[in-house]
Amino acid sequence: MSTIEITPAGSSVAGTPTRIRRPAAARFLQQTTFGPTRGSIDDLVRLGSYRAWIDNQLALPVSLTEPYVRANSNSSLSTTRHHIWWNNVVRGPDQLRQRLAFAWSQIFVVSDRDYVLSNSQYAICDFYDMLARGATGNFRDLLESVTLHPVMGIYLSMLRNEKANPSQNVRPDENFAREVLQLFSIGLWKLRPNGERVLDQTGSPVPAFDQEVVEHFAKVFTGWNYDGLRSWTDTNISLESRDTPMIADDSFHDRSAKRLLDGHLVPAGGSARSDLTAALDNIFEHPNVGPFLARQLIQRFITSNPRPAYVRRVAAVFDDNGHGTRGDLQAVTIALFTDPEARRGYRRHPETFGKIKEPLLRLSQVWRAFDAQPGPEANDIFRPYASAISSIEAVVGQAPLRSPSVFNFYQPDHLLASDTASTGPLSSPEAQILSEINVASTNNMLLAQIYTDNNHGDPSHRRTSTKINIDFELSLADDVDALLRHLNVLVLGGRLPRTYRRAIADHLASYALDEQGRLARVTDAIYCLVGSPFHLVQK
Repeated sequence: MSTIEITPAGSSVAGTPTRIRRPAAARFLQQTTFGPTRGSIDDLVRLGSYRAWIDNQLALPVSLTEPYVRANSNSSLSTTRHHIWWNNVVRGPDQLRQRLAFAWSQIFVVSDRDYVLSNSQYAICDFYDMLARGATGNFRDLLESVTLHPVMGIYLSMLRNEKANPSQNVRPDENFAREVLQLFSIGLWKLRPNGERVLDQTGSPVPAFDQEVVEHFAKVFTGWNYDGLRSWTDTNISLESRDTPMIADDSFHDRSAKRLLDGHLVPAGGSARSDLTAALDNIFEHPNVGPFLARQLIQRFITSNPRPAYVRRVAAVFDDNGHGTRGDLQAVTIALFTDPEARRGYRRHPETFGKIKEPLLRLSQVWRAFDAQPGPEANDIFRPYASAISSIEAVVGQAPLRSPSVFNFYQPDHLLASDTASTGPLSSPEAQILSEINVASTNNMLLAQIYTDNNHGDPSHRRTSTKINIDFELSLADDVDALLRHLNVLVLGGRLPRTYRRAIADHLASYALDEQGRLARVTDAIYCLVGSPFHLVQK
């Protein structure tokens, strides 16, 4: 595992306190949590070590979703899953693990838009909790857990996938076989260690696999069924069967030889279990896995256009954690966030560094920054005024485990034309869901949250809506400069340009220093920052 602590001021031995300024702390917490708070910024400044903060976070118990959902609903009610997800996001102490789980859920994609899964909420929660637990384990173990989880088996039709039977017009299903390669592990093209595509003599990218390989992997993934059934076609499927790993039925497994990645041959006669082990090992050992996953994780947390050297460094830790272990995701996590590019790239490459925030993160960051609490008649459930939290994708275009397809809400290589000729087209995955209606409705939701749903609004109004607490900000309202200094760090990580700050300060100073004027100063100041491009884009 990496033993180097990288800090904005330079490098030091891991765990050794160094000075971390409040803007740098806030920026780090934007990357690693669902939003900085005054308390979390203070704690990181006091601790003085990013590495120590990561270690402390990963030592915390995992905030789970399934126990709450089992205790408070039946397995067909999706709303309860959203309730506990948002509770963990806003209140959970294990913020880094929650962010990791959400990121991995956008790599190993399943969605309860599938009819069977919409009625399998216990299992959906179990799948998500599995990602939360496995996010800092070994990737090989996580890959197998995902492969054998019935939720994935249902979603990508590996469950009850059968060997070929020409008389019945049956052949192995290729769905999971294709996506485990294309989306979950190695990608479509052969990659260099820095994530760049390998090119042939004509300058064309070299495929990482072909259709024949997909067909042979499809044969590997035959013969798996729900646990606890009497037969292959038994319809008496319990709720527990959907969150218990699938089991092998070799009578439905294809025992022919399989030729996998890079010509690796699995000999004929193997069982469903032995073939699956060989196939997952074959995927895990492929040189693409490190750079493929490194780039996607960097995109989810740090920047949409990581420089090749950054991808190479994180991928190298995946390949070897420093102690000869491949696939150590805890070591990868440490490398991801402590790399010099993560900490200082916004200064070195300001034109290309950064990422558009996912809409869910914009809301969670506001709720956490201002100590949001459910409304007095909300039964301790977080929800904005604009929508029930379980259907928030209708407002922002996104909700946990509600992707429209296995390709997630957006694709890693979605391009956003650059206005700067020197940079060329830039990847901007999150821009794929920034439709005109989603941008407008998200900003309207945040506007209502700030101006109406705060703890100084009408106490008889919107009693189920989440309320933000602005008492601390009101204590600074007499001093415009102090108010903006505070909000600049808390909301933007210190990134508000002086010209914008001066214009906002002039506007705020126009309000009278009475109760109504102080409230207007605070709400205007918050919205001017939250509604700005500096809040939409994370640097």
